[in-house]
Amino acid sequence: MHRRRRNSRGLSEIVGTLMLVLIVVAAATAFSFFVASYEKTLLAQEAANHSRQLEAMDVVAVHTRPIAPGSEVFGFLNLTVASEDVNTMQITNLLVNGNVVVSYQLTYLTNGTVVNIGIKTGEGNSSFLLPSLEEVAITLELNNSSAPSFSFLSANQIPTANSYLIVEVETALGNDFKTIYVPPTALAELTYIQSVNHTGVIVENPVLDGTHSFQQGGNATIVAWDWLITNETSHGTWRGTGAQLELNLTSFDAPYTYLANLTVYNSIGLFGLSPSISVTG
Repeated sequence: MHRRRRNSRGLSEIVGTLMLVLIVVAAATAFSFFVASYEKTLLAQEAANHSRQLEAMDVVAVHTRPIAPGSEVFGFLNLTVASEDVNTMQITNLLVNGNVVVSYQLTYLTNGTVVNIGIKTGEGNSSFLLPSLEEVAITLELNNSSAPSFSFLSANQIPTANSYLIVEVETALGNDFKTIYVPPTALAELTYIQSVNHTGVIVENPVLDGTHSFQQGGNATIVAWDWLITNETSHGTWRGTGAQLELNLTSFDAPYTYLANLTVYNSIGLFGLSPSISVTG
């Protein structure tokens, strides 16, 4: 009886030892798998961070014009985006003034390939591939006869003059490239200049003066001045250009009251609109 008990106790000790060894081996194996998985995840994160840091691009040009003379609303907006990355970038979103652009036309400048992104307003895939060192021209259709806000979800998202233009390009790797453009400030004033008319009478002709218009930030210069003159009664319009515009009174009906607006354009491609000034006589 005593020998049987001793044998049973010895067998239990062996089984317990084997179970302990199995537990230790299983734990070690699980730990090694955890370490390997962690290292793999860490390497993947480091590779992703490295690729994210390598990403580089720039919005190298913007171009727009008002929808109509004297209007503050953009008629169109063209952007040129240039890759500065050695790898292909995936662009996931394009935003203007914080609003997602849901539809636009894309042209690859190296080969002229044209791609329409997100054809239907509010739907479609807004992403595209930007190859290494490629430049693309992006055209936003802001005013379409069948869709007043074709590139945005609503018309009130269309950019206007006298406000900063903020362009953001987001990538699949999580980068957000933001560029802020400052429009010119249009200042219209009315002065007078004396001249002698064909009968020898000294007259004072009104002069529209936009020379005090300016560009903030110093990153651009004003390159053009465009005047719109509107008859308040007949609503007829006249156009003129130049920093100063002398008005020939013989071409106006007297007595007259006219409103003059000045639109100035800068070297970046943006415009600014002045408040109306009144010209009477």
